[in-house]
Amino acid sequence: MFGGPEQGQELVRHEGVNGVLFTGSAKSGVAIARKLAARPDKLLTLEMGGNNPIVMWDTPKITDAAALIVQSAFASAGQRCTAARRLIIKESMYDPIMAEVKSLADRIIFGAPFDEPAPFMGPMIDNFAADGLTDSFFYLLSHGGKAIKHLVRPDEKKPFLSPAIIDMTAMKDRPDVELFGPILQVIKVNDLDQAISEANNTRFGLVASMIGGQPQEYNRFWANVRAGIVNWNRPTISPSHAAPIGGIGLSGNHRPYGHYAADYCAYPVASGEAEQPRAAIGIGLK
Repeated sequence: MFGGPEQGQELVRHEGVNGVLFTGSAKSGVAIARKLAARPDKLLTLEMGGNNPIVMWDTPKITDAAALIVQSAFASAGQRCTAARRLIIKESMYDPIMAEVKSLADRIIFGAPFDEPAPFMGPMIDNFAADGLTDSFFYLLSHGGKAIKHLVRPDEKKPFLSPAIIDMTAMKDRPDVELFGPILQVIKVNDLDQAISEANNTRFGLVASMIGGQPQEYNRFWANVRAGIVNWNRPTISPSHAAPIGGIGLSGNHRPYGHYAADYCAYPVASGEAEQPRAAIGIGLK
């Protein structure tokens, strides 16, 4: 669809539309759900955003882990619903991982699509979005966040932002919002139960990844983390379209995209059949 809120609202309420499949922000998704609350005849599927966590646990593969984290947080300038927003690190892994993540993030080229050398990151969608991300970063800094890598905007008239990393461990009431851009928040934890609890400390539930750890630790993570997509030693981005793509909470309404969409876009019909009509009424007749 091309257009803005007015065109979207018209499509949602149009009598010729039998179903609405929406991808976008939680705010817009909730508004659509309210509009269709009295229309159970209209199919509604919501694929919204996420405050997605990566849990970083024991691994000797520091370089590979850092690459997975950077891909998850900064691909498409963080403008994917599956992008990692939070990095939850076992305290003993903090120094080696953060040194490698920062080193890699410092090397990221951001710029226009046809620049030379080719950039890893392009612009934010517009200046309004870039302004909002800048304000959000300063808010986190002023409320207990510690900058590991500052957010930089070379030209105030253009929506280009550098990748940014901020340690949020000291901030007690961390805002549960989807910062839709290249800001990665870092939280240190002591044990896996605390890591899982921190990963679940969100109203969203789209995707969660664990890097490192043993199979039994990943099994605990998989069984207890609340997300529609759960990965091990894989980035949060680019899920397989042969699998369900969707989440819970403010991330979706239990109707995932991907291969499974073919099932919920149809409805089951039960049919009892016989070649000839045969029936008898045994009792209750005069």
